[in-house]
Amino acid sequence: MVISIGAAAFWIALAAFLISGSYFHFRREKLRQETLLRLVEKTGQLDEQQIKAMFPPPPPMPAHVWGPPEYPDGRRILKVFGTVVLSLGAGLAIFSWVLREIGEPGLQDNAQLGFAWSALIACFGIGLIVAARFVRPPIKTQHVERETA
Repeated sequence: MVISIGAAAFWIALAAFLISGSYFHFRREKLRQETLLRLVEKTGQLDEQQIKAMFPPPPPMPAHVWGPPEYPDGRRILKVFGTVVLSLGAGLAIFSWVLREIGEPGLQDNAQLGFAWSALIACFGIGLIVAARFVRPPIKTQHVERETA
């Protein structure tokens, strides 16, 4: 089994990156705890503001990170996937045409199979795009900002 030097260097660099990230995270937490301990030893008590200054709460996560977006747009999804699938069908048709024109005689017979599959894939992509027209549009709500005086 032969491993190239480039692959070995990649894995070593990745391991070094992950280990150093873990080390610095651990070191930062240790310094916070030491500072908190020294503060308690020096003053004998902890103030809530001091704790909040040392340990700020994490920022709120965006709504889409842990769940689906508020209003998924099925139309857009179908149009995007339909376009991708249709492009794959067109690419396969072009590849089959090139194979038929330039390829060896044994491969030219396979070009007909490529044309058949490209037509099937393209029809599926067109079906996805047409289906997008029949999907109900997403419900949009208007957010009213209220001023507090």
